[in-house]
Amino acid sequence: MGSKPGVMYLFGTIFKKYKWNFVFVVLLISMTGFIIFDFVVYYSIRNYLFRQTFDEMRMKTELSVVILEQKNLLPLTSNNEALWSWVFQLKSIVNSRVSIIDSAGNVLCDSDVRREQVSAMDNHLHRPEVQEAITAGWGQSYRISDTVNRRLFYTAFPIHFEKEKVGFLRLAYYARHFEESMEIVFNSIIIATVIGLLVLFFGAFYLGTIVTRPILRIVGTAQRIADGDLNRSFSVVRKDEIGALNRILNQLTTRLKQQINLISDERSKLKNILTNLNVGIIAIDQHERILNANTALFHILKIEPDDVHQKKMSALLSWDPILAAVRSSLQNNCTNSGEFYYYDSSGKRFLNYFSSPFSISEDELTRGVLVQLTDITELKHLEAIRRNFVASASHELKTPLTSIIGYAETLLEGALKSPEACQRFIKRIYEQSRRLEFLVSDMLKLSKLEHDIPLKLRKIKLVPFLNRIVDTFREKAALKKIDISFNYVDRNIGIKADRELFVTVFENLIDNAIKYTPENGTVQVQLLPVNNQRVRIEVKDTGIGIDAKYHERIFQRFYRVDKARSREVGGTGLGLAIVKHIIERHGSKIYLDSVPAKGSVFYFDMDMI
Repeated sequence: MGSKPGVMYLFGTIFKKYKWNFVFVVLLISMTGFIIFDFVVYYSIRNYLFRQTFDEMRMKTELSVVILEQKNLLPLTSNNEALWSWVFQLKSIVNSRVSIIDSAGNVLCDSDVRREQVSAMDNHLHRPEVQEAITAGWGQSYRISDTVNRRLFYTAFPIHFEKEKVGFLRLAYYARHFEESMEIVFNSIIIATVIGLLVLFFGAFYLGTIVTRPILRIVGTAQRIADGDLNRSFSVVRKDEIGALNRILNQLTTRLKQQINLISDERSKLKNILTNLNVGIIAIDQHERILNANTALFHILKIEPDDVHQKKMSALLSWDPILAAVRSSLQNNCTNSGEFYYYDSSGKRFLNYFSSPFSISEDELTRGVLVQLTDITELKHLEAIRRNFVASASHELKTPLTSIIGYAETLLEGALKSPEACQRFIKRIYEQSRRLEFLVSDMLKLSKLEHDIPLKLRKIKLVPFLNRIVDTFREKAALKKIDISFNYVDRNIGIKADRELFVTVFENLIDNAIKYTPENGTVQVQLLPVNNQRVRIEVKDTGIGIDAKYHERIFQRFYRVDKARSREVGGTGLGLAIVKHIIERHGSKIYLDSVPAKGSVFYFDMDMI
């Protein structure tokens, strides 16, 4: 355990040097190549010896069968003395174990098994080589023998007598010599690989020394420059990448000198940045005198910029919360923050303040306070809008929920017994549930738009696109006897937009036009080229119209001019807010021209492509 950290430290130290990394990479690549090469060579030799052994055994076995069939040793029986004698003679000739097997798989003679033990041997009919000999005319296998428990090469040929298959002659060659040969081959390959790697190691070490020598010179020069000797330069003699690196380093050294000379300018830039921050900043010393203040502070306080250096803090900041926070930071060396509001000519304004102590001198004995002022009036306004939205959304959600609960309670209290009442109440529950679904769906759409989900912009041919949308509303318009039409000048007008979101835009605008247009009215969708670059898209109706004082507010969430009528036609109060967000996300703005009792026109412009 004690030596392990030392080994890790040694390896960590070695591989911090480029030379050893070079050597390691060369050895790793070479070792990979050697392993692949050794693998190919080893298995090529092995496969060659396999084929050679099997070819030789096949030839011996086939020749032995011919001799057996010609020696008049058939039919085959285990008591045939001549057959036993011939088996032992054949073993000495072919240098292999010889087995005679009858057609049923019983071993009749075996050169390596005693005569009295042959009858106790397993049936050999299902041995791989015998099965292959039955199906293919001859068979072979390389496996461990169940009889002698050694790995053998087997070949088997069928024996024929009077044109019938009466048994099998099988030769088995002990694989010991084959395995010994392969072991010698393997050891030779390993020794050659080790010698090759050693040669490569010393060659890579020598090359690594040559390669890293100019790099070490560069490191030495760079270290002297880092120590402050900026007059040093890198030698540019070589024409290769090292020479290019030296030239680049000389350029960097020159630039470093220039940067040092520009420190004073950078300080000036920093001051300008501080001046142009949107956050008001004022630095105050321990005697409550103003050290500096940026322009944003005067803008937030809405006063003219003035030289406030060394003036008392109270001359610029007269609000008690800020004065108390500054004095607390000076006395207690702590940070303070908070917010307050005041009134000026523009109305109620909100400020957020943060005071923190800082050291004025390097010895940290002289301290002051840095005060940050942020105008959060707009943020408060947005919070108010958010609260109003939550209240409006809660109210809008509560209305259908209350209706659903009321109808459900009525059904539970006995209305279920009346089929007519039951059907009427279930229909009301369904209608309110659908309204609740539409409301939640619109709220989710609006939420996605406000979270700036990336637009899927692609080219849209407006004429076929709007034709399909208008056609989906023809049946609904026909129910109110409203004439809906689509007019255009050029059918090739195209824009780049999010197709799915633009479907939502036109579905909302056309649906609203139909809802708020009385019977026998008209709804028109029009494409009007503004110039060669832009097209105006209008949805025009002859509906109830909207008073001019409501034109801005109509695009707010849940805002309705006539709440009773809006609920009657089934609106959620979010459609126009969704439309406004989608159009603005596409870099445009939606407008409304409307006259009460005469109709409305919603329109926006888009760039053509």
